[in-house]
Amino acid sequence: MSTAIQFDQVRLPAAAEELRREVRAFLAEEIAAGTFAPFNGSISGGFNAEFSRRVGAKGWIGMTWPKKYGGQERSFLERYVVTEEFRVASAPVGLHFTADRQSGPILLRYAPEHIKMDILPRITRGECCF
Repeated sequence: MSTAIQFDQVRLPAAAEELRREVRAFLAEEIAAGTFAPFNGSISGGFNAEFSRRVGAKGWIGMTWPKKYGGQERSFLERYVVTEEFRVASAPVGLHFTADRQSGPILLRYAPEHIKMDILPRITRGECCF
């Protein structure tokens, strides 16, 4: 008698699967260009300002945020797909990750509008990281 747990694979929505393919292609291009060493075991992958700007240009920083602040209003599942692919590849997300996941959401919730309009779009472009 087997004690293994069996379950169906999670089937992602078509948009999330397409996003995964897009992220993988982007990462393959970045690896081919020598931007970073893939699969190096680092959870943050280090820091690379140009990489963060290119990720921002793809709309993958602050991607769940409102469009008026530079976000894409995408789902948290889609954000998870991007994060998962970056982590697996050990992409250099260290520069923008905290701004995307912690500082930005705090500003969204508590900052005055003029601060949101100033800082959040710069975070989504990968220009402002803290």
